[in-house]
Amino acid sequence: MKKTILHVDINSYFATILQQENPFLRGKPLGVIKDVGRTCLIATSKEAKEKGIGTGVGKSDALTICPDITLIPAAFNRYLDTTKRMQKVFRNISPSVNIYSLDEAFIDVTHCRKNLYPNVLELGEMIQDSIKRELGSWVTSNVGVADSRFMAKMASETAPKGEVFEVTAENRDLILATTEFKDVCGVGFALARKLKLLGVTVPYQIRFIPEEDLSSLFGPFWTKELLKVAYGEETHLLSQLDRKVEHMKSVGRSITGYRLYRDQTEITNILKNLCIEIVSKVRKMNLAGRQVRLGLYGQNKYWSTHITLKNPINHLNDLIHWINILYQRWEDKFPVIKFAVRLSLLREDFQQELLPSWQKHEAIQKAMDLVNNKFGIFTLHPAAVPPKNELIYPEVTGFLGDKIYQLGEET
Repeated sequence: MKKTILHVDINSYFATILQQENPFLRGKPLGVIKDVGRTCLIATSKEAKEKGIGTGVGKSDALTICPDITLIPAAFNRYLDTTKRMQKVFRNISPSVNIYSLDEAFIDVTHCRKNLYPNVLELGEMIQDSIKRELGSWVTSNVGVADSRFMAKMASETAPKGEVFEVTAENRDLILATTEFKDVCGVGFALARKLKLLGVTVPYQIRFIPEEDLSSLFGPFWTKELLKVAYGEETHLLSQLDRKVEHMKSVGRSITGYRLYRDQTEITNILKNLCIEIVSKVRKMNLAGRQVRLGLYGQNKYWSTHITLKNPINHLNDLIHWINILYQRWEDKFPVIKFAVRLSLLREDFQQELLPSWQKHEAIQKAMDLVNNKFGIFTLHPAAVPPKNELIYPEVTGFLGDKIYQLGEET
């Protein structure tokens, strides 16, 4: 049976959701920054893009290009909630759904196309209408249809905004011959630049390079991958979506400030703040870890260390204890702008201890879990963390590296 994959991509997701919530922002150039005080735009609205303001543009440059652009901090909790609602829409269409990032998903309708969806273009339009009903009338999306995830994504990336586009035997080579590498999933900037030096600017051209030349230039792995790209076949990157992952192997959290931190109390408070988020995630997944990592970054300096424990931990007091021990190894004490904490070597089958001290901390941790799961992550927390107005709240990355935790996704 010929595969039928749909790739759905919400147009200008971060900005569009804010415009949907606030009609005053609709039809106006809008830039989204990560947080108050940040100077880089992580997303822009369709109106801003029309003026030449794209993702990654600095705040000052955006204001120079368009003085009336509105800049708003990202709303990560709302984006995640919206993605969960979008996931429900897709699961009503097919049981085979893979949320690829916050604003895009692959839907496999291979086994239900014949009886339910004989016309895939109509199905794409139905999905677009369902998204509007669930998320709001301002939210538009692209839908790409193909026999592989690779080509379905390329179709949605290259189609006009708000359109449904199907890859067929007749137009497949044309798409591969006219699509720039910036719209090709898995071909990064460095690889595209190296290909451009060879005069190769679109996937179709790779077919005319002898395989032995590709191998000498790119090595055996990328030779195979580039040939797949040239013919529109499924790449290794996207095939990994089929790989079953039993549980997360590590949980980490990093934060980059918009100023340098020199005060040691401030620095340790931030690290404790990050520990709270990590323990919250680990315990919700019923995991515990044996390796604790700490990393601190300055303007031109970097320091990191780790420790591997005999027994796994998932109590906040234990993680803070080991982070404090690792922190004491840091001798340079340079000003810090980025902080990173990670708990690794996670496992499900950890043995709970019988020591009274461990049981006491488990009872305290369970009480904190109960309160924070109901009322919010920082409702109950140790006093030795920043004041409420300085707390660092969880954020969700666009590519949902922790989707097993966030969405309950197994693949």
